[in-house]
Amino acid sequence: MFLRWSGYGGTLKKCVIHHVANAVPNSLYQSASLSVRTFSMRRSNFSGLIKQWEFKTTLQTPRPFHTSRPRYINPILLAVLRPLSKIAAILVGRGFRKWWQSLPAKKRELFIQHLLRNKYKYLGGSALLGTASLTYYEDHVVPAPLTGRRRFMVFTSDQLHTVSRHTYTESGDIVMFRGMMDLLENDDQVAAVVAHEMSHAILEHASEQLSRGYLLDVLILLPLAVIWAFIPSDGLALVTQWFLNQVVKVLLQLPYSRSLEEEADSVGLQLAAKACFDVREASAFWGKMSVLDKIREKSGGSPPEDSAWLSTHPSNIERQEKIDAQMEEAISIRNFCQCPQLDERDPRQMVKSLQRQLTVTSSSS
Repeated sequence: MFLRWSGYGGTLKKCVIHHVANAVPNSLYQSASLSVRTFSMRRSNFSGLIKQWEFKTTLQTPRPFHTSRPRYINPILLAVLRPLSKIAAILVGRGFRKWWQSLPAKKRELFIQHLLRNKYKYLGGSALLGTASLTYYEDHVVPAPLTGRRRFMVFTSDQLHTVSRHTYTESGDIVMFRGMMDLLENDDQVAAVVAHEMSHAILEHASEQLSRGYLLDVLILLPLAVIWAFIPSDGLALVTQWFLNQVVKVLLQLPYSRSLEEEADSVGLQLAAKACFDVREASAFWGKMSVLDKIREKSGGSPPEDSAWLSTHPSNIERQEKIDAQMEEAISIRNFCQCPQLDERDPRQMVKSLQRQLTVTSSSS
């Protein structure tokens, strides 16, 4: 038996209890015999003559349809292959450049003609390699717990637990440092932060980030080899490689990291609601953090919102707004769980009042 929460459009549906059978009756897979059937055939030129055939067919045990299990790679092996593959791509590209530069013009022409004559063979081999890679990718796309979001994973369940333990602590505890504790005003805000970190572990975000990192490393191997093969000098190739890494980081890695943080905020809000904490304090906390950002900006610091696209986390004001957008559903979950009524004083109001005052002050100055 398991219990599943389901919601849509901000409204909470009833909890549905599903019963999962532990086993399928063995009788469905046992051999069965067809009853003896008698067929009669009457031939026109032999009127009155009837021949009967009786036969008995025994069914064999059916073999259930199945696919081969995904082939997972040991994470230690991946950790070793990750830098080695980049080094190999650089050496191959650089070696090709040096070899090409040393060739006389006539041999270069012969090599180009060879490529043109066999272009379909090389294209066919590339297509086969691409198909195999796509098949491997699709075979390792699995749904995330709770949210059902499809994501690429290269670890088994046991490996996921190992990665999660090493990401936090060996005992599985989540550690909160004094700097964060000084910013939290009450147990409800502590619960919001802890629920956020619990969501990271439940959703296996650490392993997902590692899997995506390995995938991106594989995808940039070919561009990396091309850079070192066709950029005429090592210095320019090194600068181009740095630029490529920055583009991948800004366009692919950081947005994905921010999306995982938003997912952890959403699931953490539901966990806090089911535990009967005041979920409004989550919005109040991030609102207070945005106020501190504004004060720091007025004191001469850089505005964090301007560099949010270069951050692994969404801006504080963005997190506050997205949590507020989910607040109605979170409060509905809390009420469904028969939690004590919330205080009439909404902790978000004071924070929003401070934010308005800072906005007016900034406009006047």
